[in-house]
Amino acid sequence: MNRLLEIGFAPAGHWLLDGGALDYALARHSTQRNILYAFVCDGQVMYVGKAVQPLARRMTGYRRPAPMQSVNARNHKNIRALLERGSAVEILALPDNGLLHYGQFHLNLAAALEDDLIRVIDPPWNGGQVDDGIHPPATPEERASDEGEGLEPAAPAVGGFTFILQPTYFAQGFFNVGVAAQRLLGQDGETLEMFLGDDPQPILGTINRRANANATPRIMGGLGLRDWFQAAATVSASISVEVQSPTSIRLRAPPRLPQTGGSALGIARTTQDAIWPRRKEFHVLTYAEGGLAPLSLYARAYGIDGTTLGDFADDVNRLGEPGSLHPRAPVSAVPRARVRAAEDPIALRDQIIAFLHANEATIHASRLLLDFRTPAVAPFVVTAIELALAAAAPLLDEVVIVE
Repeated sequence: MNRLLEIGFAPAGHWLLDGGALDYALARHSTQRNILYAFVCDGQVMYVGKAVQPLARRMTGYRRPAPMQSVNARNHKNIRALLERGSAVEILALPDNGLLHYGQFHLNLAAALEDDLIRVIDPPWNGGQVDDGIHPPATPEERASDEGEGLEPAAPAVGGFTFILQPTYFAQGFFNVGVAAQRLLGQDGETLEMFLGDDPQPILGTINRRANANATPRIMGGLGLRDWFQAAATVSASISVEVQSPTSIRLRAPPRLPQTGGSALGIARTTQDAIWPRRKEFHVLTYAEGGLAPLSLYARAYGIDGTTLGDFADDVNRLGEPGSLHPRAPVSAVPRARVRAAEDPIALRDQIIAFLHANEATIHASRLLLDFRTPAVAPFVVTAIELALAAAAPLLDEVVIVE
C-alpha cells in the first residue's frame, strides 16, 4: 500500500455492508474518469484497476454485477468475504491530472501505469497468487474486458447552492461558501476537485476553513478557477454549485446577462420604481403570496379584489404549479414555496419553464416582467430565471428582472 501512496494514490472511499447488501461510499473522485483505483485490506493491495467511466459507475459494477461480468462478480464475492470477516476494505484512487505529455500528445496515466503496477505489486485478485479461496485470480482476458463495463450513471449531486461572483472572486479565483451550505463540504486543508461547466476533467483546489472568522469554507481554485470565471461569467453573475461529495463539486455559470439589455431578448435588470410607468406593457410573473408581496401590488393595479386574489394564490399553492389571472389581468404566479421555503434553483426553473410553455400556448405575451423580491431577489432565483430562459428559448421580445 505504501508504494501506491508514494506515487500519489489517496483514500477515496471504502466498501461496507448495508443491511446485508454490498455497498460503497466515495468521499472524492466519484465523477472522475480515466482513473486508477485499488482495493486495500489491512495494508495489502488486493486489486488494481482503471476506470474510463466515472469512478462511481465503475464501483457500481462491483456492487451489483451482471450475470456475464465475471470479474465484477469475483471481486464482489471477495470484498463481501473480507467484510463479513470484520476486515475493512478501502478504495484508493489516482486521478489523471492531464499534465503528462509526450510532445503534443497527452499520456493517459491510468492506461500507462496499470499493467506495470500489477506486474510489480502482484495483487492477488488480479491474477497473482491464490490463497485459501477467498480471492481466486482473474484471467488477463477477464480483467481486460471487464474494466470497460458500466451499469448505471454516477450518483447524483448530494446538494447544491449558489453564490454571487464578487469582484475579488473574479480577479483571484476563489469564493466563499455560506453558512447554510458549509456542512456539505470537507475539512480544512482537504483537496477539492472542481468540474467547471461541462468539462469532464476537474481542476484541483483546496478547502480553507481558516480564512473566514465563522469557519465557513473558502474554496481556493487559483488560476484555473480564475480563468474559468473570467471566460464563462461576469462580475455579479450567480454561479450554481452542485456538490457531488464533500471533496467534489461542479460549478455552472448562467448565460451572460447584460445589466441594461442588448441581448437577443433585450434582457434587463431594473428597479420597481424605474419599470412602474411601463408595467402595463408586460405580463408579470411572480409568486403566489398576498399581503405586501408583489402579486398583490400588480393584481390590484388591474382591479383584482382581495378575495379573488386570495383564492387564486391558494389554488396555485395547493396545486403546486403555475397559475394565471389572464385574461382578467396580465399577472401569473408560481407556488410560494418555490421562492420562500427552499433555495432550489432547479425546482423554480421548472416552474418558470412551465409558465413559458403556457404563455406560448395561450397567453401570447411578448414582454415579461419577473418580480420575485422577498423583499430582495435571492441569488438562486436569478439562477433559476437564467436557466429557464436558456432552456425554454421563449418567443419573447423583452424580459425584465425586477431587483
